Amino acid sequence: MRIGILTILTTLIILSCTEKEEKVEYHQFRKQITPSGKYVIYDYARYGPMAFSSDIYGTELFKLDEKFEEGKGQTIDGAICEWISNDTLLVYNFKSNLEQPKDTLPIKTEFSKLGDFIAKTIFYKSNSGGRAIYEFDSVKTTDKSIIIRVITNNKKKHFISFPLGGTTIKTKSDSIVHIKVSNRLSKNMNFVYKNKDGTFTGGLADVGTTWYDLTPARKISPKGLNERKVFWEE
Repeated sequence: MRIGILTILTTLIILSCTEKEEKVEYHQFRKQITPSGKYVIYDYARYGPMAFSSDIYGTELFKLDEKFEEGKGQTIDGAICEWISNDTLLVYNFKSNLEQPKDTLPIKTEFSKLGDFIAKTIFYKSNSGGRAIYEFDSVKTTDKSIIIRVITNNKKKHFISFPLGGTTIKTKSDSIVHIKVSNRLSKNMNFVYKNKDGTFTGGLADVGTTWYDLTPARKISPKGLNERKVFWEE
């Protein structure tokens, strides 16, 4: 009798754990078809298992006909910036033990084979970041770039252009509701560092990224935009 109860309890615990594993909720989940059309890059983020634990992020590559399963794909270690060409993807990696960049040059560059393309990963020490917020009233893509006409605060309009690969286009029904362009590298020599003794040192290397937060000023259809090499929200 006691063995039977223990068996039932063990089974219930296993089923409970299985249910929890199956109910993984991502607060960010997007995918990108590679230029060849043979692979898909998934970029995701979910909350950590504990209340105060860090979020879990990942970028993985799967074949087009493979189902996404976290941890089962080829890992892309870094932030996707752009497609340099149809067979070369530029990735930035900002992991470094340096306290402060010595200059604006990259720390190192690595090449790795992923699927049917090469990932060119450039390592930097990042110490800053920024955001540019605009409304826009038109957007189009070519084989190499996305071109957006933005509206400034004084209602003037001008075009900005970005290489494809680091763009998220969120759509709803038959219209675009948001565009985000991330991981645009910015560098200058204007960083101010606070020393341990409370003094400040200026004129230092400043390496970071700017991401563009773009909201449509009118209804714009996504029809005709290049779905490959651009992130599309799921």
